[in-house]
Amino acid sequence: MATGLTVPEAPPSADAEAQPGAPRRRRLRHPVATILSAIALILLFAIVWIGVRGYLAQRALTEAVPAAEAVNTAIRYQDFAGAGIAARTLRQKTGEAARLTSDPIWRTAEAVPWLGPNLAAVRTAAAASDTVASRVVEPLVAAGSATDLRAFAIKNGRVDLAPIRAAQPAVATARTAYASARASVASIGTGALIGPVASGIERLRGVLDRAAPDIDALGNAVQLLPAMLGADGPRDYLLVAQNPAELRSTGGLIGAVTLLHVDNGAISMARQSAGTSIGPWESSVADVPLNTQGLYGPLVGRYLQDVNLTPDFPLAAATASRMWTTTYGGTIDGVIAIDPVVVSGLLDATGPVTLPGGDQISSANAVKLLLSDVYQRYTDPDQQDAFFASAAGAVFDRISAGGANGRKLLSALASAGDSRRVLIWSAHPGDQRVLSGTTLTGGLPVSDGSSASIGVYYNDAGGSKMDYYLGTSVSAGSAVCRADGKPSSVVSVTLTNRAAADAGATLPRYVTGGGVFGVTPGHIKTRVAVYGPSGGLLASTQSDGANYPTVAGVDSSRPVSLFTVELAPGESKIVTVQFLSAKRASSRLSVVTTPTLPGDGSTPVVGTTKPVAPLAVSCSSVVK
Repeated sequence: MATGLTVPEAPPSADAEAQPGAPRRRRLRHPVATILSAIALILLFAIVWIGVRGYLAQRALTEAVPAAEAVNTAIRYQDFAGAGIAARTLRQKTGEAARLTSDPIWRTAEAVPWLGPNLAAVRTAAAASDTVASRVVEPLVAAGSATDLRAFAIKNGRVDLAPIRAAQPAVATARTAYASARASVASIGTGALIGPVASGIERLRGVLDRAAPDIDALGNAVQLLPAMLGADGPRDYLLVAQNPAELRSTGGLIGAVTLLHVDNGAISMARQSAGTSIGPWESSVADVPLNTQGLYGPLVGRYLQDVNLTPDFPLAAATASRMWTTTYGGTIDGVIAIDPVVVSGLLDATGPVTLPGGDQISSANAVKLLLSDVYQRYTDPDQQDAFFASAAGAVFDRISAGGANGRKLLSALASAGDSRRVLIWSAHPGDQRVLSGTTLTGGLPVSDGSSASIGVYYNDAGGSKMDYYLGTSVSAGSAVCRADGKPSSVVSVTLTNRAAADAGATLPRYVTGGGVFGVTPGHIKTRVAVYGPSGGLLASTQSDGANYPTVAGVDSSRPVSLFTVELAPGESKIVTVQFLSAKRASSRLSVVTTPTLPGDGSTPVVGTTKPVAPLAVSCSSVVK
């Protein structure tokens, strides 16, 4: 019977739901769970994406290493076609690494704590590597391909300046790009990075830092050479030969001077003069600072042979220039200093040269011939000067005639500059600004926030040529031992007389000095000047655990310890000097020294310098 009422159906039983063919109800998932699942999938994808791309980027950078080595090798052997192929491979690999580490997913992940700084560091390093490959190496290789290094040699007395000028834009652009890449890597903080990433960044930073001087040297050379070689008008330079057998702070006593005239790449010898024929004067011919005179005496401004008692080569060169113009008139545009070790390097580029007297001078015998044999053969200083002049003239003639391998010539000069055996001062302020900060300028040591700079310089004090037998070594270290964070720097100087026991009786009087300055023949008397960090203080000078006699002074805000050592044949002396820096700074040290000879009669290789050994500094031993 109909009642008009609707009776609801009972819900299906569980058994009914389980029956085949029975209708199933759709279950709705919670929206939060759906979102979390999606995020998990995205994160998993991102992790895999970043991991795969990171692996591929690492592989690309690894494969770039042999390409970089191939570029270096090809350039060394002037194979610019091979260098171009290797440079393109290098750019391809570094570009791939840069692209793999710079997509939006990678950049977004850089915001993730802990992981982010590592990803950002890898991206920055890859981008810097790509910058070096694409904007430094490849353009420089292209410029080199158009310029045979042999074109930089003198041919028929002239250097072709056109290739140098043509390379200027590419070199300037590459130098700027390199500085940018280096700065970006230097800005990466490694404190929050995992070990492998941090060590990789430090290795890249070291590579860029080591190559920076070469890039700067190339930039400076290409910028300076045209003007210095007379592209903008004739110039006159003094070429001074320093004799390390009688040491002066910048390398040796000035024994011979040559006036070089340059005009649009043409180079000629205008005049030669013995150093002894210039001066002396009753009073200083130049403005020598009082502090310099206080340390080295008034002779710096009166005798050409003593202008470089000071290690400040710009001051010494300007004084020598004034002495020349006072004697001969004219205008001097700059001063270039070299020594017989440089001559040996030049002879490696020219091959042996026969002198007017029949002697043959070569890279193997130049140092011994010019610094020892000549004194055995000639006792008259005028004959010695004539021999030096003939040797200089013969080597110059060979080079100016085009008889030198351009690559070897440039390599010898660059290596000599690195070892401070070639020094250059320019009377033109613009040129001098470019030279400043390079090893070529020979300025006083410069300290900065990253390191304290120390200088160790030697001057002969016996009026002899006995420094041919002087052995020198330097060790240095630094430590922070004070509560104010100011580091203490310690420098240990070792001098050894390596002459034979009977040197006083068997060597010529001109070599031993003959006792004229109160030094026993055969002995070596050396005045040593140790320069501390700018603004610092001289704390002590000691030898054998006791205070050692010293003159304490200041030169251009640098503390100086000036002491004298006299050694009989076979004797050695160690003197240790300690400085306190004026402000908190890194405990890292850089040390420059006078370039000397081995002391045992062997020929030093041009470009090599005596290493400064690390010195462990104990806070218990320093003056606080």
